[in-house]
Amino acid sequence: MANHDYDKNHPERSGRRGDSEEEFEFYEQERPQNRSAREPEYEEYEEYERHLRRGGERETERLRREREAEQPDYEPADELDFSMEDVPRGHRRRRRRHRDAGHGCLVGAMYTAFVLGVSMFLAAFIIIAANEVFAFVKPDRTAVIELDADVTAAEVADLLKDAGIIEYPSLFKLYCSVSGATFKSGKYEINANLDYSAIARTLRRTSTYKETVRVTIPEGYTTAQIVDALVEKGVASSEDLYNAIENYDFDYAFIDGIGDSKTRLEGYLFPDTYEFYVNDSAPNVIAKFLTNFNNKFTQKLRDRAEELGLTINEVVTIASMVEREARRDDERAVVASVIYNRLADPGTFPRLQIDATVQYIVGRAPTADDLKIDDPYNTYLYNGLPPGPIANPGIASLEAALYPADTSYYYYVARSDGSHIFSKTLDEHNAAIAEVNAASDTDEDENGEG
Repeated sequence: MANHDYDKNHPERSGRRGDSEEEFEFYEQERPQNRSAREPEYEEYEEYERHLRRGGERETERLRREREAEQPDYEPADELDFSMEDVPRGHRRRRRRHRDAGHGCLVGAMYTAFVLGVSMFLAAFIIIAANEVFAFVKPDRTAVIELDADVTAAEVADLLKDAGIIEYPSLFKLYCSVSGATFKSGKYEINANLDYSAIARTLRRTSTYKETVRVTIPEGYTTAQIVDALVEKGVASSEDLYNAIENYDFDYAFIDGIGDSKTRLEGYLFPDTYEFYVNDSAPNVIAKFLTNFNNKFTQKLRDRAEELGLTINEVVTIASMVEREARRDDERAVVASVIYNRLADPGTFPRLQIDATVQYIVGRAPTADDLKIDDPYNTYLYNGLPPGPIANPGIASLEAALYPADTSYYYYVARSDGSHIFSKTLDEHNAAIAEVNAASDTDEDENGEG
């Protein structure tokens, strides 16, 4: 309260600036008279200010002394012998706290990296395991495995791994252990894109797997040779195959124009490599050949046959003779040209006189006596084309029959290497025959034959 009263009684110290000069002078005039009355309060204020000043000075001096005490006395640079004992204890504590803070950050970073690494490993393992068990993204691959009686889950897992169906046998064994999966003996066809549940279900069913075989049919094989090859591979019985060939009602338009062939589908069992089931249905087997022919004999080839004024059966018949006569691809169209040239001049060349047609009758290389056999397929005795194809031609012979070479040849004779000498006249042809025979005799002499 003394302070406030003092301010009120001494406006020059209170900071008031609103008094006029007259009031100030009056106040100064009155001051001596009033001072004696107010001296106790004034002295009390003076004492209070001195006390504040002394306290501030003492506090300032104390802080200065503490700062000086904290600063070490360094010797000259050349005599400096520094140790941690020279550092004030407060400084040492602060440095230790800095080291502890850095060490804590490093430990925290290492712990975080460890947790992230473990999490990433677990996530990758879960993704791989889930894909393996549930087959989210797996290749479309099939394999056949055979299970014995009393087979164990571990053995099944190893078989599936070896077949490329699963990647992790231990995971499959764990699945079987948890699910209680059981298996039956037999042969099974399994696809790699099946999940574990589907694999287990497949392997506990009665086996429905059917063994397959691959059969390659060369160009120029006859129907009889094709049937023998199929029977040898166990595809079907000879009786069932011939019954399907002769009697089954296949739904192909070209069959209606076959005519009176010795064997109904001769020429249309397209030579190729096929895969059949063992003990398959004979109609299914023959249908594969016919479907292949229907696809290979394109609309372009059909249009070309129509352009030549030929039926499909006539084209196939000519192609079958080309297939059996020409061994070299570059001679197929030339052999076809000889056939067409003879057919175009029936007055001079009424008969084709092609050895392969007689061979079709007897099943071997014909002799001179075989050329006299009375059979519609014998082109030495019967005019024009034979009743039907004599073999099953490939696409090269079919194209040669549709696009023959433009020649004036009417004869050809085969050399021992399978190539031919083509001739325009009979005299040239006889000379070619003499040349071939002479070469043949020379070969026999060189080989010690004769």
